[in-house]
Amino acid sequence: MRPPALLRPSGLALLVLAGSLALGCASIPVHLHTETHIQHADGTAEHTSSDWEGTLDQLPAQLGKAGAQLGEVTAKMAKELTDVPPPGEVNLDELSPELAKYKGQKGRDFLVSAKDANGQPLKFQYVRLGIPAYDDFFRTSQELHALVYQATQVVGQMRQLAGKLLGAKIDAKANLAASVDKALGARGEADAGLVASLETMRDMGRALASILPRIGGKIGDLVAQGEALVLQAPTSITNPKLVAHLDLVKNGIVSSASVVKESGSLVLGLAKDLATFKA
Repeated sequence: MRPPALLRPSGLALLVLAGSLALGCASIPVHLHTETHIQHADGTAEHTSSDWEGTLDQLPAQLGKAGAQLGEVTAKMAKELTDVPPPGEVNLDELSPELAKYKGQKGRDFLVSAKDANGQPLKFQYVRLGIPAYDDFFRTSQELHALVYQATQVVGQMRQLAGKLLGAKIDAKANLAASVDKALGARGEADAGLVASLETMRDMGRALASILPRIGGKIGDLVAQGEALVLQAPTSITNPKLVAHLDLVKNGIVSSASVVKESGSLVLGLAKDLATFKA
């Protein structure tokens, strides 16, 4: 198995995420603040910041816009492009060796049961053109998207399970590791299934705590790579059956770059939530 492309060194990104994810608590208010700095391939820099106010039930739609767009473009590319290898799909074991043992396990591998903002199955698929630079970029974009999805679910499950064991909601600003340790320490006569689930989420949290910081600095280079591929497309894509759909391919690259930005803007916030977990 090749090392995941998203774990290669590069780039720059900055995030401040206020309000963490949780499950089953739709009415909880959330304030989301993101700041991202990207150094583009042409030497220019882009700094953006945004604030969003809403509730947890609205959050998937807010965070999944780029992913939904990429899903639509990927489906169209897979349908219209011919004479190319079949599409690939990111699985949990491809993201990191630390997560491989959870592949396919119900309630642990959240990629297999992923849903989009409309409740439809979410597939982390990527198109392959048979051109390494483009194939790697499409795959890396979906790896990053999948990793962020898995991490948000793990963080949310930990907050929900710890809250159930403690009989109280876990404040979004509370130290997550401390809350989990407190919940497990006060388990008493608690449901054994809840305890086992929280222990599993904690173990995954520990793995993610080491994975996420490694990719937090790669976003800028990935975005620059996508921009360069768009510029190179007219000369580097020579297969006549691909040239006929050059605009569609470019749209796929742009959508992938948007997913890199969107997912990257969450990575460091998730890493901060998990930073106090120790292996």
